Amino acid sequence: MIMIRRFYILAMLVILGISCSNTTPQEQIAVVATSGGEGEEQKQAVTTSISGVIQNGAGADLYVQFLRTTGVDVIDTVQIGSDGSFRSEFPQEIMGFYRIVLSEQNLLVLIVLPGDNIEINADASNLYQTYSVEGSEESTRLVDLNKILMAKDSINVVMQQAQMQNDRNAFQSALQEYDPIMAKVNAKLQAFVKTNPGSLSSLAALQNLELDSNFDLYNEVIEGLADKAVGLDFYESLRLQVVQLKKLAIGSPAPEISLAQPGGEVLKLSDLRGQYVLVDFWASWCGPCRRENPNVKKVYEKYHDKGFEILGVSLDKTEKAWLGAIQQDGLTWRHISDLKYWQSSVVPEYQIKGIPLTYLVDKDGIIIAKNLRGKSLEDKLAEIFIN
Repeated sequence: MIMIRRFYILAMLVILGISCSNTTPQEQIAVVATSGGEGEEQKQAVTTSISGVIQNGAGADLYVQFLRTTGVDVIDTVQIGSDGSFRSEFPQEIMGFYRIVLSEQNLLVLIVLPGDNIEINADASNLYQTYSVEGSEESTRLVDLNKILMAKDSINVVMQQAQMQNDRNAFQSALQEYDPIMAKVNAKLQAFVKTNPGSLSSLAALQNLELDSNFDLYNEVIEGLADKAVGLDFYESLRLQVVQLKKLAIGSPAPEISLAQPGGEVLKLSDLRGQYVLVDFWASWCGPCRRENPNVKKVYEKYHDKGFEILGVSLDKTEKAWLGAIQQDGLTWRHISDLKYWQSSVVPEYQIKGIPLTYLVDKDGIIIAKNLRGKSLEDKLAEIFIN
């Protein structure tokens, strides 16, 4: 399965992507938040409580966990009473994401603010599907967010099952439904965020929206949480990502790339000024990249003599695999690589989370389009060289 990096609010989420990724499954199923590092202003801890009733859970241990970017901290362990009741009290300095856990497969997620007095009712058979919450506006919004995401989860499950069973008909049928469903989900997510951009629930919702096409919305949430989220390194890491991607926005100068060609001679992106350049991040091991190569070849042959160049930037690990793919696919344009896989210098510079990834750069080195493939690439080049 092919996936893109994302932090998700749901305890379990099946992902179907359209690129090759540098992430692990563990990175794709957790919502994270954590206290900050040294040097940050200390906040006064206040007492927070989480209590309620877990039906059919008498005698079981219930764990209250604080989610961090690197894992979870167990804040408290309480035994559910004979009547299903439980109560946990703990000091809290900053808002964050918490889990209420019976087991790693049976849990729910809350957003907890210092001083909250939250009440939960659920059934021990399935906490996530049965819980209700009072006393926490943010956690209530989280329930609403989960409801929005249900349609997305359902179609992803169908598509994954079709892939695992190699059922092409079922997969194609689900694929036809995917885009309309996602369009509706995205519209609801955008409306959800706009309702209260200065909230952690909106920050969680953002993780299900593409940053490039929702950049203004990301900025609105980051600014809305600027004072409230001090101490959350999850917020800070997202803020830094937004800052970095501003450098890669359409209209910005493309960051310099300087790597070796197959013969060893260094080639820079800036060496290609005066031409329209498609910067194509790919690798020999990336199936979607290889399948896209015939489309790229077609437009290269059509527009190269008119001032179009391609700079293939490979994330390969070995020269043999890299050069073999170039030869097998007949890729006659310019190629560079440091053969460092996801540790390549271009990965952080271009915020690469998955490939294939493309940037179209004009004659002056300015980014004018991103992620063009197939017909969208053909249409853009026709706009430049024909219309």
